[in-house]
Order: sequence, then structure tokens, then C-alpha cells
Amino acid sequence: MGAPDDISRSLWLTALYRLFVAAFLLGLGTLAQGDPGFVPASPRVYFFGASSYLAVALVLVLLARDSRAMEIKLQDRQVIGGTLVDVAAIGLILVATGGVQTGLGLLLIPAVAAAATMTRGRISLLLAAVATLTVLTTELAIGPAMPWPFEPAPTQAGLLGATLFAAVLLTWRMAQRAGHSEAKVERQEADLANLAELNAQIIARMGAGVIAVDPDGYIRSINEAARRLLPPRAGLTLRDLSPQLNALLENWRLERGQSASRQLRGDAEQTELEVRLTRLGVYGEQGTLLILENAAEIKRRAHAAKLQSIGRLTASIAHEIRNPLGAISHSAQLLAESNLDPADQRLLAIIQKQSQRVDGVIRNVLGLSSGRTAQREWLPLRERLERFAEDFCGALQIPRKSLHISVHPRDSDVLFDPSHLSQVLWNLCMNARSHGGHDNPDSGPIVLRGGAGQIRKGVTLDVIDNGPGIPPEQQEDLFEPFASTAPGGTGLGLYVSRLICENNGAALEYVQQPHGGCFRILFALSDRAASDTMVKEPWEAADNPG
Repeated sequence: MGAPDDISRSLWLTALYRLFVAAFLLGLGTLAQGDPGFVPASPRVYFFGASSYLAVALVLVLLARDSRAMEIKLQDRQVIGGTLVDVAAIGLILVATGGVQTGLGLLLIPAVAAAATMTRGRISLLLAAVATLTVLTTELAIGPAMPWPFEPAPTQAGLLGATLFAAVLLTWRMAQRAGHSEAKVERQEADLANLAELNAQIIARMGAGVIAVDPDGYIRSINEAARRLLPPRAGLTLRDLSPQLNALLENWRLERGQSASRQLRGDAEQTELEVRLTRLGVYGEQGTLLILENAAEIKRRAHAAKLQSIGRLTASIAHEIRNPLGAISHSAQLLAESNLDPADQRLLAIIQKQSQRVDGVIRNVLGLSSGRTAQREWLPLRERLERFAEDFCGALQIPRKSLHISVHPRDSDVLFDPSHLSQVLWNLCMNARSHGGHDNPDSGPIVLRGGAGQIRKGVTLDVIDNGPGIPPEQQEDLFEPFASTAPGGTGLGLYVSRLICENNGAALEYVQQPHGGCFRILFALSDRAASDTMVKEPWEAADNPG
């Protein structure tokens, strides 16, 4: 037994079939008069039975049209009633035509078989039994008692009854299996729909951008992460959204690559991306899948991995080096109190200086592994820079004019940990004094220039010196740990400064200038600044120094 909608459709089709059979029987008895192949034994009874059958069939067609709104019980009654009408009408026609020898009894098979698809097994067998009894009664009792010629055929009647039972059993079994198969298909469709929805939700919430492009370049699917990584443009093709990315895809297709990773350089609109391309289909006939990742984010994770590696070494460095180093330094201090000649004093000074240098390296490494969470707060930038300038110049015993501060607008605020900001500024200003020539009293001042709305509507701070700058070939490893070109340098100052900025949601980068060196801090965007522009992570903002 199927669903109510399926039964309603079956009722409608069965009613139309019944109407066709009734019209056919009426036409056969009316138009074929005198045909030696078909002459009813009682034309009057035949015409009455066929016309009555057609009238009831019309009524059942009208009822079947509204069967969708019926309850299941009413649908069952309509199925049973219609089948009984078929049995009664065909039985009467068999009496009028001379029995089952005419072959019209075969019309009962579709009637009971159709009922088997719409009712339960017991009801179907009951209808088959009623149809069989009607045929046997007509053939053995009612037909011979009629005044017109009638030749009983009990064997054919019995075979027809057996055929009716076989048709009902076979049809009911097939309908049952079809129902199970349909239910299984529906469950599978529901599972596939749920799985597709789950995949769509996962892709939509992925941090990496995902774009599916057909062979003609039209975008079939794109998630929100990909839209954030690409320029804010509208369009249906990849060329409309990003000509650079489209050119990269076309070059990859010309190379006939199966799966590859490409680097997409950034510009004023486009963030630097790491792009992985994979064919959809065996030969790419379904298009290409592009997975986009922010190259700056990949670098940040690499830096984080390096930090973890350094942290694991910190404990062993502290125990294995610092204690012996303390003993060496203490022994050197005691030895300095002895009467030594000038040559030995110089060697002793070298020992103490190098001991201090190693101790500084250990302190920097321990600072990296401390992992203290940034306690960020809103700081007035100019006031914080003025306070830092007083502390810095006072500690180094240099004139206050050695630092020049310029902030526009003057009320610019930044979200940063105060102690972290002081540490970063100290490292950058010391780097400027060491490499920018500002340790010379006659040199110009170190410039601290900042403000809001200059770079992507965020607050920035530039630390500018008068030195020769950094050659392009050295800028790639500028923020790598233990990478230093200065004699006696540890190579940890800039690395520690960048990590501190990232811990505060900011970014630190080197900006190439015609004269001098410039390190730029791009502070985290505030809600006030982000309301007028698309919010990007600080490392994305660092890709475009302005």
C-alpha cells in the first residue's frame, strides 16, 4: 500500500482506464451490430450493462479528481467500490454475451490487479475471490438459467479465477517491493540532501577560500572566505572577480597539471595568496577546484611553529648555559679585582662582554617562550609616544630632540598592550640608532610618524631613520630569528617585535623608501574604522603598505 498521494494518482489513472473500458464496451455493442465476430446473445441486457457501467465510471472519475483531499479510509472505500463495480458490470456483460468464451472476462484482471497496488493484501485477495465467485456463478448458475443460448465453460472459468488470484498475488508482491525500494530511495535522497547541506555548511565556514569553476570560467560555487580574499567585485566569471587569478588558472590549464600549488602575488587590491588547483573529473571536464589561502597567514603559522620549537629548547638552554655562564661572569668579576697587566685586562673585558651578550640571547629566548597573553587597552597614540620618548632618551642620556613625534590626527587611538608597545618601540629605536647612524650626535632625529586613515583606514606608526636602508635581497629574511647582519647582533629583536605585534592583533613590516629605513606598525582595526571598510586580518593589511 503506497502513500496517500500515490494512491490518489493511482485512483485517477484507474478511473480513466475504467471509463475507457466502459466506452469501449458500449461502442463494441453499438457499432459492431451484425459483426459475426461479436454478437451479444442479449443486446438489450448488454446495452443496459455497458451504458450503466459508463455512467458509474463517469461518477468515479469525478470522485477520483478530489481523492487527494480524502482520508485514507475514504480512498480505500473508493478503491473497493470501484473494483466491485468493475466485477458486477463485467459479470453482467458476460451473461449477456454468452460467458467467458468471448474473452471479455480477461477485463477483470487489470481491475483486480490495480486494486492490489492500492490496498492491503487481504483486501486484494478478497476482491479476487469476489471476482472469481462472480465468474463461476455467472458461468454455472446464472448464465444457463437465461432464456437466450448460453454454453457453460467451467474449465475456462476456473482458469480465469486462478489467473485473477495469481495476478493479485504477483501485483501485490511487486507493489510491496516497489514501495520498499521507493522508501529506500527516499531515505537515500534525504541522506544525500543532508550530506550536501553538511558539505555546504562546512565549505561555507572554512577558513580557506574555495571556488569551483566550470571549463568556461563561470563560477559554480564560492564560499565567503574566498570572497574576503578576492577584491570586492561583482560578476559571474572568475575573470570578473580576479583577472590575476583567472590568468593563473589559464596558465595552469596550459601546463595540463593534475594538482598543483601556485603563488599569486599581491597588489593594491589583491592579497598575496597561496592557490591550490585540482581538476574536477577525470580529465577536468567538470571544471577546476581552487583553494585559496592567505600567504601571510601561512607565514604566520610558520612563525608560530618556529616559536614552539624555540620554546621547547628554552628549558635546556637555561639549565645548560645560564648557570655555567653565571659562574664564568662571576669569576671574571673576581679576577678583575686582581692586579693584572693591561693585556690581561683587555682579555678579561672581552670575556665579560661576550658573557653579557650570551645572557642577552638567553633573556630574549626566554621572553619568546613566556607566552604572556597581551592585555590590550585603548591608548592615545601621541601621549604614549611622548612618554616613551622621555623614558628612552633619559635611559640613554641623549637629548629629547633625538626623537621627533608626528601624529595626525592628534586624537588617534590604538588597541595594544602598553608594556608590549614600549618593548617594540624600544627595539625599533635601538635598531635605528645602531643601523641608521643616529648614535652620532650630529645625525638627524629618529622620526615616529603615525595616525589614522592613511593605510586602509587603520592606525599606523612608522619608525624612520636616516640610514642606508635595507637592500631588497636582505628583506626576505629580515624578521627571521637569529638572522642579523650587524656584528654582535643576535637577530632576535625584529623577530620578537613582530611576534609581539601579532600577539596584539597588529602587524609589523618593513617599507622600502628612497632614503633611509622605515618599519611600519599596522595596528588592529577598531570597530569605528571597520564600519567603513571590509574588516581584514592585520597580516592581510600588511600586504599593502600604502
